[in-house]
Amino acid sequence: MLNYYRSVRRRTASFLNGYLMPRLGVRLERVHPKRFRYQQAGSRDGYTHLQLALPEERLEADVYLREGTSDWFTFKQIFLDEDYDLRPLSRYGELKALYASIAARGTPLVVDLGANIGMSALYFSLIFPKARVVAVEPDEGNFNLLSRNLATRPNFEPILAGISSRPTRLSVTNRAAGENAFRTQPADGEAPFGAVQGITVPEIIDGHGGPGGSEPFILKIDVEGAEAELFSSNVEWIDRFPLIVIELHDWLYPGQGTSSNFLKSISQLDRDFVHIGENVFSIRNARGAAH
Repeated sequence: MLNYYRSVRRRTASFLNGYLMPRLGVRLERVHPKRFRYQQAGSRDGYTHLQLALPEERLEADVYLREGTSDWFTFKQIFLDEDYDLRPLSRYGELKALYASIAARGTPLVVDLGANIGMSALYFSLIFPKARVVAVEPDEGNFNLLSRNLATRPNFEPILAGISSRPTRLSVTNRAAGENAFRTQPADGEAPFGAVQGITVPEIIDGHGGPGGSEPFILKIDVEGAEAELFSSNVEWIDRFPLIVIELHDWLYPGQGTSSNFLKSISQLDRDFVHIGENVFSIRNARGAAH
């Protein structure tokens, strides 16, 4: 019955859009109520201080953004546009129930790869307050602000490192881009000054899993094209996460095929593949997300 009503709603929206677009230049969009509120609490030493609230959970957090950087754009994407909102997914109810199920027997694990200044990690920490959030960021400046922005959140671990398919050393590149666009690549020969440790997803899982540990729930990936190396080998961990959210970067690096390894890996598995905005939401199927 639910699928029937969804089908009717979709056909109705399609009909109305077909009528509204050519006549009025407007269209219907599926909109969910905004969940977050914020107010500016002052500026000092080059930082803007925001007080963020999630009223439905009675949760609050302090957010610090560097003035004159991409930090405000990142904050807007995460908390105003809610790029990681799961509610538009038709399987949202299933994912919400899975979170509750994992939380009842242990701790849901959320891993944020390419955590930048901690906005997406903070978002997941507030939306899923019983989860353990591990945030991985290779740039020291971003990492320091990430640690500040999540300092008061429980069950949070920041890791100064880059993500890789194997343990290695990585160089942080693309320094001329904004603070939200740094990229890592394997360091050739001896690691240059400023190189960071490359860690693997299994290392992160093993560090928090096992008896009494955390159970994989969400993996978020936004690593500015480094997904090509991440998914080049050793990808057996993919199906351990019921939900993977990834931004692919072929648009940023045309002709380099940075998404190819991800697509090859994910296509071999029984998972849904939903594209919303900049992100792909990959949901485990088989016996359902909870197998």
